[in-house]
Order: sequence, then C-alpha cells, then structure tokens
Amino acid sequence: MIATANNLKIRHVICIAHALNLVVKKSLDATPGLEDIRTRARRMVTYFKTSTTAKERLREKQEQMARPVKKLILEVDTRWNSTYLMLQRIYEEREPVGAALATLRTDVAPLTSEEYFAISECMKVLAPFQVATVELSEEKRVSGSKVIPMMKMLRYTINETLKTISNDTAMQLGQNLSRRLADKFSALESTSVLTLATLLDPRFKTFGFHNHIQAQTAIGRLTSECTALIRDTAHQTSSHSAQPDTAQNLESTGQDQLNLWELLDNDASNARRNKSATSDATIEVQRYMTDPPLQRSADPLAYWSTHKAIYPHLYQLSKLFLCTPASSVPCERIFSKAGEIVSKKKKSSVTKDCGENNIFE
Repeated sequence: MIATANNLKIRHVICIAHALNLVVKKSLDATPGLEDIRTRARRMVTYFKTSTTAKERLREKQEQMARPVKKLILEVDTRWNSTYLMLQRIYEEREPVGAALATLRTDVAPLTSEEYFAISECMKVLAPFQVATVELSEEKRVSGSKVIPMMKMLRYTINETLKTISNDTAMQLGQNLSRRLADKFSALESTSVLTLATLLDPRFKTFGFHNHIQAQTAIGRLTSECTALIRDTAHQTSSHSAQPDTAQNLESTGQDQLNLWELLDNDASNARRNKSATSDATIEVQRYMTDPPLQRSADPLAYWSTHKAIYPHLYQLSKLFLCTPASSVPCERIFSKAGEIVSKKKKSSVTKDCGENNIFE
C-alpha cells in the first residue's frame, strides 16, 4: 500500500492498527516469565481442542458448575489480541479446566495460583490495548483524527494501571509497553496530516495532544494552511475581476501606457493582501479553537455541515484532512473478500462485473 501511495504521489501515514499490533507483540515477547505461561497455556488449549475426551470432560464440568459452555481459545502468532483472548478465557474457565484435568490421564498440568494471578495482572495491563484494537478493527472508516488522542489515552491509562500492579511479570510487561509506545508513536504529534486532522475534529482539537508545545505548533500549521487558502481564493477572485478592467482600459486608451509606479503599487498591494489573509486566518482559527469541544459520540461531519458559513476556510480544510484513514484494515478486508470471491476454483464461474458488484456492495 505504501508503494501504491508513492506511485500515486499522495501522502500516506502508518497503519495505526498494524503498528499497535507490533508494539504489543514485541512487548509480550520481551517480558520474562510471561513466555513460559503462554507456552503452558497453549499446550493446555491444544490438548482440549485435539482430545475429544478432554473436550467432553470440560463441557461436563462447566455444566456441573452451572457455567456457560465455552471453548478455549488458541493464540495466533500474527494477532497479539489472540494472546489476550487466550489468557482471558483460560483465566475465566480456570476452575472447570482444573477440575477436568484432575480427572484425565494426561501429563498436561494446570497453571498454578501464582501463574493465574500473573495472568489477571497482565490482563489489566493489556485491557486498554484490547479496547483500542477492537475499536480500530470494528469501525468501517477510522479517521486519522483519532490516532493522536488514542495514543495519548493509551499512554495515560498504562501509567495509571502500573500504579495498581503488584506482580513483577505484569509490571515488566507494562513498562515494556509504555516504553515502546513512546518510541513508536512520539513522532505522530509532529506529523502534519494527523495533527491537522486532530485539530479539525471538533471532538478533540488541542485536547487530543499529549505534548502542549506540539499542539501550539499544530495550531500555527493550521493557521498557515488557512492563510494559504485565503490567499489562493483572493488571487483567483482578483484575477477574474482584473481581466475585464484591463480590456476596458486598453479599449479606452487605444494604446499601452508606461506605468512608472506599477512595481511599487504591486508590492504594496501584495503586502496588504498578505497581512489581511494572515489576520483573517488567525481570527478564524482562534474563534474555532475557543469553541467548546463536542462530545466524543458526536458526528464531526455534521458539525462542519452546520458551521461551514461560520468557518468557511476551515470547512474546506476539514474536507481535505478529516478523510485521512487511520488504518488499512478496511482495505485489507476488501482484498480478502475479493480473494474469496474470485478464487482459482471460482474464477471460471464468476465474471468480472459480477465479482466487482459482490465486492463493493
């Protein structure tokens, strides 16, 4: 996808979902003690999935304990949250799993109480990342305006969670996550596209930034973009209005006349125009920034639809930057769906038009 963006000569940013997946995955792998727990959990889950007797015994124990019948979940190497779901299910079903293993002839030993405590503490650390991953994956169109605020809240939440952790393994995991999170995403608040998208989202504005200095720099960048837009609009207007005047002057004089003061007049006119554009842009941006932010559940597009007359130039910029996607997950889903529809086995029976209609419905 990066190569496609480069070929089309369009701006692109990192896929936040994939970047977050790598951050958590590397943090999990770098946490001593957790790998042994994951290995034993994988072995336990594999045993219950491959043995019909063990599977039936687990179901019986769940029913005897008046618990809903749930299957264990095996982690997948490519998705970090599958590790979270595996540990979560193992912890939830620890009693029926332990009871089932006690009645089976197997060398698969249940986890100890200390290991279960470590799992519960690690889940506290991983919970905000699970929420962020689900949000990024569930929404059809995740706007880039969400990236910077989401990273701010993840950093805040992980630091607050570490204050309540007493297990060494979970503490090490939290520290790994906090460090990698800062290393991977600290540069986002200086990325032009994302900072402008965040400011132009009336739900976040400067409140979404972790670094106040970067927030002020982003406001300056937004003011510059607004100034350039005002100048372009004024230039186009003056160009259209100047053409009839010039033609009329030539017709009235019948000849070209030397204008001794043309250069000076043009410089003075440009200076007035530039100052006016800068002032207008600054006023428009400051007025917008002083408005209270919307609730996070509100629709930013509906806001700009009703405020386009109040902030006409910021409205134009919002259409340009709020469409920035935060993740390539929706695109990948389309590719996967296309692969399922137009496969080698179905290629002969699916026409091109039919395939495209099914994909984009």
